[in-house]
Amino acid sequence: MNSRRLARLMGIICDIKAHPRRSPEETCRRFRISRRQLYKDRDSLAGMGINFHHSRLTGGFVLDREPTFNISGMSLADLFALVLAVRQLTRVNDFALAMGALAGLRTMVGQLPEGLRGLFEEALDQVVIADGFSCSPEVLHALLPAMAEARRVVLVMESLQEDEQRLNVDPRRLLLREGALFLEAEGLESPGPGLVALSRVRRVIPTPFFSPPR
Repeated sequence: MNSRRLARLMGIICDIKAHPRRSPEETCRRFRISRRQLYKDRDSLAGMGINFHHSRLTGGFVLDREPTFNISGMSLADLFALVLAVRQLTRVNDFALAMGALAGLRTMVGQLPEGLRGLFEEALDQVVIADGFSCSPEVLHALLPAMAEARRVVLVMESLQEDEQRLNVDPRRLLLREGALFLEAEGLESPGPGLVALSRVRRVIPTPFFSPPR
């Protein structure tokens, strides 16, 4: 398998994990492949033990099974270097890649002793999410599961006034631009999807309502 196709296969998996509501058509456009090639790639990944299927609920792909393994022999300096490396990924404007790397690093951190685990979890939240993505870790942690479940959310925005500004929106996808994270959502003042800088969001409140499919 050539390096270009291998990179695409890895990118597809990272993209599915980061964007569970991305349609097959959007996935094909993102990777500049035909639908037929996409399903050939799915078969190749299944041969590696990584399976995914199309979900009617989200409109995108969902991972069925993903092989896991433990990594040993890493020093704390190695982990610090990886945290900083993932922080740099936020500058390449590829949210799926950055989130895939962040998820892998969280798995490694989860294997640390309790005292060190807390230190590195805070480092990931502050160094990668707060500094790298320019948004509150609590906002991202609340938004991701709501998007995976296709839930409508209330965004509590920063405001110079005493009263909180609240936006009821249907979140669609996250975009990384120049190291800042934006939410594309419907229900804003614009007639179609609009963008909200997550740096302006102070809190995310999931609702019991589901977003209508696009």
